[in-house]
Amino acid sequence: MKLRILAILSVLTVVFYSCKSKSAGTTTTEDLYTPGDAQLKAIQAKYADVTAATLKEGHSIYIGACTNCHGKKNMYKHSEADWQNDINRMAPKAKITDAQKDALWKYVLAMRLAKGTPSN
Repeated sequence: MKLRILAILSVLTVVFYSCKSKSAGTTTTEDLYTPGDAQLKAIQAKYADVTAATLKEGHSIYIGACTNCHGKKNMYKHSEADWQNDINRMAPKAKITDAQKDALWKYVLAMRLAKGTPSN
């Protein structure tokens, strides 16, 4: 009985500390890729009608539908053409609407433009 209690306490201690160490001082993909004023300004130079709400929706889709299946990826590593092809190919599988697909595309583009990633 004492051995069983000791084992349970050991497991709980490991779980507690592993969760704590992951959250302490780390930057999540959500934080890393959260759009702000710089991204909005960058995308509005190309698409004047884009709003902060559009970027927020695109961010939500990226953090949800995209990273749930594909994990945390470097969004600056792929070209615009690759991103557009991937979004068009994956939209039906992710079950996102055309409006959501457009928000995702504009979000990715805004992030790339604000960072100074070359367009192609």
